[in-house]
This record gives sequence, structure tokens and C-alpha cells, in this order.
Amino acid sequence: MGGETTWSFLCRLAAGYGIDGAVLLGWWRQVNRASGRTRCQDRSTGVAEVVFDPAGQQLLAQLSGVPAVTLARALPSWDQGAGVPWPGRLEGARVCWKDARTLGAVAVACRLCTARRTGRPVRVVRYLPLWSRVCPHQRWQSDAGTERVGAERWLDVGSCPEISRAQQRWPVLARRAACRGQDLAQVFAVSRAVVLRWWGQAPAWEAERIWPDRLSRLTDRPAAAGRWGEAGWDSAVRDAITLPEVITVAYALTDPACIRMVRADHAGTRPDGWGPGGRFVHHLGQRVERPWLGPLLSVDYTSPLQDWINDVALSRHVQATT
Repeated sequence: MGGETTWSFLCRLAAGYGIDGAVLLGWWRQVNRASGRTRCQDRSTGVAEVVFDPAGQQLLAQLSGVPAVTLARALPSWDQGAGVPWPGRLEGARVCWKDARTLGAVAVACRLCTARRTGRPVRVVRYLPLWSRVCPHQRWQSDAGTERVGAERWLDVGSCPEISRAQQRWPVLARRAACRGQDLAQVFAVSRAVVLRWWGQAPAWEAERIWPDRLSRLTDRPAAAGRWGEAGWDSAVRDAITLPEVITVAYALTDPACIRMVRADHAGTRPDGWGPGGRFVHHLGQRVERPWLGPLLSVDYTSPLQDWINDVALSRHVQATT
């Protein structure tokens, strides 16, 4: 499957031979065997990854019957072996263990998707950023390692079509941001930090209605005020519920008109009464369909959003003085 971790693929290959992945790995020389053994024994993490030297890559291609060029396209970690200081005293096909999360976000793939792609509803771990977690079966694919292997659950987001629509908006934003030379991963990280700050504050917002409603639709239970974290699947539910706002904030943070608004506010042309966040935070409240949010954001002095505003204003000042 495209985007699969190499360890996940190797485990599926081993299952085809009727053996455990750790047994199949014996065909390679392990350069960090101790940590490898620990990861093999701790099968509940789901975040282990392996990278090979060129000889190891050829051996995997031979054992799987899949050409190396095809594996290179399907396995994102395929080229990571080039950065490993392989010890010269070990000859032959070599493998090195890594934590997959150091290479990117990893999730347990929907088993309906794996069955359609591989012919069997087997466990597959894939590199999946948070902006592409909704599968064609309207399931949210949760972070790997959050649940014990074999006990994974998938959040059905079909009752909240706005989550899928938000994911569909991301490619358009990505193309625009790329044309402007903006770092997509950084944009998403800042937007998510902004929204997660709101998520932590929202139980105290009396006017908040959108997230409790979305939470009730996803979990089939009412959202008790101030107790959202007890809904179960905490991180998966939170990430799914907040995705529409994260994408909307990302659009705003990359919008040239919004950037000009922030710079104008901090250039001495801001009307009185808008607070340190200026007109932008009130505009952002309108974008996320919470017109009452602007005044709250304008007095949140140490938030990720205020940090971004300060960075934009500072970049204008630097440009003006150089």
C-alpha cells in the first residue's frame, strides 16, 4: 500500500510465509539489535520502522517479488538508509531500526481499505499526515501506537460531512501555499497549535456550540460541559473534530489579504478599540463561524495565534528597515 511503513510491509510479507516479522528479519544483519529486539517484543506500539542498506533493499525485493523501483515509490522510508552510518565490520544485507514517528505521522490504515488493496483485511501502518486521515469509507485513521495491536478502532466521520469537506479543501490550499513559497508543514503546525489552544479553552466558552454538536454526532453521546476529554479515543476524536477549523485557520494564515491586515494593524493604522490582536482576530472569528470569538482572542496575549501575529508584524518591520 502506498505510504506504508517498511516494517508494516515486512510483517505482512512474513505472514505470507507463515512466520513472524522478527523471524524474517533474521535474513538481515541488524546494526542496532538491542533496540530492535525491544521493538519486536513490544508489539503494542505499532510505530517501529526499519531501513536497509542497498544490499538489504535488494534482498527485500527478492523475498517479496516486488521490484526495488516499485518499493521505492510505495515505501516512504526506502531512501532513509542513505543517512545511516553503516558499520564497515558488518557485511551483507543490513537493517537499522528507527521510530517511524521521527520520519512522519503514522496511522493504522482502515481495514476496509487494506482489504480492497491487498485482498485481505490485515493490519497496515502508513505514513499519513493529519490533513489526509479520512479514508474513502469515511473512517478517521487514528495515530499508530495509541491502542494495542489487534484492538484498533476507527472513528466513523460520516455523520460529520464537514470533516471530509475540510480534507478536500487542503490540496487547494497546498497548491496556493506552494506557489507562494510557504512551508506547508509549518503552516499546518501553526494552524493546529492555534486551534488546539482553543480546544483547551472551549469547555469554558458558553457560546461554543459547534464542537459539542460535532462531538455528539461522532460519539453518539451528549458532550458534557467541561468534560470533553472523557469522550473516549481522546486524540482521534479531538483531531477529527478540529480539522475543519484547522484548515480554515490555515487558509487565513496564508491569505495575503489577512497578512496585509495584520501588518497594517501594527503599522499605526489600526482603529482604536480592536485590542492587541487587531482587526485580524475578529475577522478570524467570523471565518470559523464564531463571531463572538474575536474579543476573546484579542486579550489572549500569549497564544500561538498572537505569536504568529507578532512574527508577521516583525517581518514587516524588518523589511521596512532593510
